[in-house]
Amino acid sequence: MLSPDRHDLLLAHLREHGSARISDLVGLLGVSDVTVRRDVEALEREGLVRRFHGGVALDRRAATTGPEPERAPEALRLGLLLPNGPYFREVLEGAREAASELNAELTLAFSDYQPEQDLVAIRRHLDDGVDGLLLAPPTLENSRHTRFEERLRELKIPVVLVERELRSTTLVDRLDHVVTDHQAGARLAVEHLARLGHRRIALMVKDLGPTAPAVRLGHTHALRALGLDQDAPVHLVPQRETSPHTEQRIDEVLDDLRAQGATAVLAHGDAEAIVLLQLAAQRGIRVPQDLAIISYDDEVAALASVPLTAVAPPKRALGRKGIELLISRLRSPRPLPVHHLTLQPALAIRASCGRGTGARGRRGH
Repeated sequence: MLSPDRHDLLLAHLREHGSARISDLVGLLGVSDVTVRRDVEALEREGLVRRFHGGVALDRRAATTGPEPERAPEALRLGLLLPNGPYFREVLEGAREAASELNAELTLAFSDYQPEQDLVAIRRHLDDGVDGLLLAPPTLENSRHTRFEERLRELKIPVVLVERELRSTTLVDRLDHVVTDHQAGARLAVEHLARLGHRRIALMVKDLGPTAPAVRLGHTHALRALGLDQDAPVHLVPQRETSPHTEQRIDEVLDDLRAQGATAVLAHGDAEAIVLLQLAAQRGIRVPQDLAIISYDDEVAALASVPLTAVAPPKRALGRKGIELLISRLRSPRPLPVHHLTLQPALAIRASCGRGTGARGRRGH
């Protein structure tokens, strides 16, 4: 195959797929690695393609030749960095749905909440030639995270944060984000329990993570606004996935709830709420007759022995909106204003707090 023919075939492949690895082009063109790299260098000199580590992508500034495929606009490559767990698996599903509809290819890396490792994952995405990033970075609270924010500021491609808000004055007005209003979620739970006649509504919240402070604040504000007992117990517990002491601590919480006369509790998150439910059953404490429980997150709440009423953040919608925002920024012919989107959670009503005539919310699913 002559060089012009190879160039035409290579460009046609890139117009269809957006990018390709050198190893894939060797098989497509039936020539050596050296020949493919020589062809790519020639096309780059003409301004038709751009190279990245291990591959090549169509240069979107270049004029296209030949018939344009019907799948315009052309495919984008987006890198995701998300924690690995049930919550963000639903976020990922929403992202995949939006990417499929909008002709984008996703590549996924998992965050382990360590800023240094997350930066390594981001660099790999950049080496792979992604056009934009959807990130759920660690909570940004100390000097290590300040360095992480500095690296984000240096990125030359669009970034959208999901379920994370940056407080840094150097970034808050530069990066888009899509988040849940977790204060509103806690308020939904307290309002529902108040309608059922509860006045002493406790809170059990995880001691780590970006969601806990907002849940705690929402619980406090709701108690005050509704004229409920503002000295209701509030307990921090270690996250079940990371601590061997969670069950012991929740057992102590249950002791205190009974001692202080709490008749209902908002428990963050599902795993911790299920442990609370199991310990209550062991003691002969009936749910919801003796203690009403609302869980927060709605990952597996419906699977509990007494299906748990739960605050359900719009996880799938978060992923969808994040991808839509990222793609709109990449494809817009003009600069867009920074977007800070806040989505409202819902309440999935099940058996763990009973149903009153005034209860509202969506049914379990």
